Amino acid sequence: MKFIQTIFFLVITQNLVAQENIVLSEGTFKVKGLSEQELYFGLFEGDQLVFSLEENKGKSLKEIEIVEYPDNSKFFEVEIDHIDNKEFLIQNTGIYKLRLKNSALGGRVCRYKLERIPADPSKKFNSTVYWETKKDTTFYTINENYLVSKDTSIVSVIQHKVERVHSETALNGKTNKSIVKVDLPKNTISWSYYLGVGEDAEAVFKQAEEKASGRIAQLKGASRLSKSLISLDFTGSAALASLVIDGIVELGVMDEKADNIQYWIIPDYANAQLFMSNNNFYQYDNGNGPIVYKRMEAPLSGTFYIGLYNDNMVEGIDVHIRLSAITVTEKWGQRAVEKYNIETWKEPYLKD
Repeated sequence: MKFIQTIFFLVITQNLVAQENIVLSEGTFKVKGLSEQELYFGLFEGDQLVFSLEENKGKSLKEIEIVEYPDNSKFFEVEIDHIDNKEFLIQNTGIYKLRLKNSALGGRVCRYKLERIPADPSKKFNSTVYWETKKDTTFYTINENYLVSKDTSIVSVIQHKVERVHSETALNGKTNKSIVKVDLPKNTISWSYYLGVGEDAEAVFKQAEEKASGRIAQLKGASRLSKSLISLDFTGSAALASLVIDGIVELGVMDEKADNIQYWIIPDYANAQLFMSNNNFYQYDNGNGPIVYKRMEAPLSGTFYIGLYNDNMVEGIDVHIRLSAITVTEKWGQRAVEKYNIETWKEPYLKD
């Protein structure tokens, strides 16, 4: 009889142990408006899950779901405000997720409780879910444009032009104004001009030309352009090349009694006509003298005009005009370039 009582006591004790509930998680969820809240936990094969939930003010949630990770739904309810001790038999050891969705604008405050009844109380099981950061690198190829080379040249836009500008009292009725059209080449990055009045100015210029021609090598070395880009072609004036590269040219001094020319750099034909008709006009630059020269960085494209004015009452003048431009032509190619994307995410796991 005593032996039977002992056996009965052991069976009852084991049954009580087997039925002992373990609280996995208990507390309050606040699910904000138009949002979701999730809770992860681990369960062992054969366990019983007991789930309770109640919204504090009796307001319903749009969705309540328990999912076997990653996407095997085990329980799903819509428009519900409470659940009382709902039990589930766990068929697979793994990670499970409680998902609460609120589609209302106002928040929902929910009291919940998740309990686990172990299939085997004697077997230790860690229901905590841990997270591991994982990365995946994807490689792909794109066609990319790249700069093959830059060809730099000095272009003689006006190699040598002599423009006659009449006096204020010319008997032939000609005006003492004149305009010279200039068409800049494509890809101009800077340009220089020279204006000289008469043969005396031309003699001074030729002396400067001889000096500049003798130091073309120094011009290349002293250029403000990047040496990796420069491949200069001195087909025009060496003096103008020196001027357009670094703004320096060795020109002698003219006699103070030499004839002078007043000039303006005018942006377009309409303003050039305003100049010719003695009206106000727009200009980039202007000057006055027997010899004038300058390096310019505007305009850099299209057509502009040089307006000339002779203030001599009696004598007409011959203006020697030269103009050179630096052009940079880019050559582009395509090549295959390997790129990659790194995708990072967190993945849940259970520890043994």
